[in-house]
Amino acid sequence: MAMSFSGALLSGIGSSFHTGGAKQGGLGTVRVGRKTEFVAVAQRKKSLIYATKDGGNILDDLNEATKRASDYVTDKTKEALKDGEKAKDYVVEKNAEAADTAADEAQKALDYVTEKGKEAGNKAAEFAEGKAGEAKDATKP
Repeated sequence: MAMSFSGALLSGIGSSFHTGGAKQGGLGTVRVGRKTEFVAVAQRKKSLIYATKDGGNILDDLNEATKRASDYVTDKTKEALKDGEKAKDYVVEKNAEAADTAADEAQKALDYVTEKGKEAGNKAAEFAEGKAGEAKDATKP
């Protein structure tokens, strides 16, 4: 058994709900005998009404605010890029200093090892000469 309802009847059946102040739609149920029918009714679209401010409209205000925000972000981005460039230059400078320092320390270490190697070689030569002399003296009759 099919039933039909008029729009006026349907709009009175359901309850509208609100989200953020805007009417979203109507929901309701109709009970016919033992069956319950679910009814969803869409609300008609509301028109946007522009507010005026000193002879202008909200779109002009919105465009102006958007431009100011865009200019602000652009300025902050330029500042961040300059700061990033300074940081990069600082890191490059410190890396160059660290490389120079490492090269100087490596040269000092090489000089120290070379000097100690010569000292050890001289001591080994003196020791060998002493042992050679002892061996020579031990072989003499």
